[in-house]
Amino acid sequence: MTSLSRDALLEFLDYLSNKGLMNRTTAAARKAAANKVLGILDKSEAADVSKLDIDKLMSRFHNLAGANYTPESLNAYKSRLKSAIEDFLRYQKDPLNFRPAVQSSARRSERPRASADSKDPSRPNEYPKDSVEAPPAAVNIIPIPIRPNLTIKIQGLPFDLTVSEANKIANVIKALASED
Repeated sequence: MTSLSRDALLEFLDYLSNKGLMNRTTAAARKAAANKVLGILDKSEAADVSKLDIDKLMSRFHNLAGANYTPESLNAYKSRLKSAIEDFLRYQKDPLNFRPAVQSSARRSERPRASADSKDPSRPNEYPKDSVEAPPAAVNIIPIPIRPNLTIKIQGLPFDLTVSEANKIANVIKALASED
């Protein structure tokens, strides 16, 4: 019998990336979300991901670690985890005909675009404001409260940030600071 465990899911995501079946950053983002969210499960709960209620699981994750994440990040984690599990289960059922469910760049480029000369200032934008693209999947957005009522967000840090890279970033920030 095939394992449907958390560990098997994580191995599957590595397999997709290593075999070129999915963009590496997409696979890495899904794996990061799965690691974080499924990390709250005990061994028996993590034995079969097909039995998980994603909504309830995300609620638990929010209660345990939600203060560390923005609502947008939690929604992204939920979406990535759901996609990862759905692909994993479809692969388990029919590995020979499996295709990952990801939006290709071809589909994104099929969106209609307004030309510069066809812009009518009286018409609103064709796309609602919430359709703005999210940051790339392989980056973190880290909120850092620095004063009462002031939280900054650092974006673009890779998941595999090294200590020397962190020191470079810290030195740039220190250079911007004024004396107290």
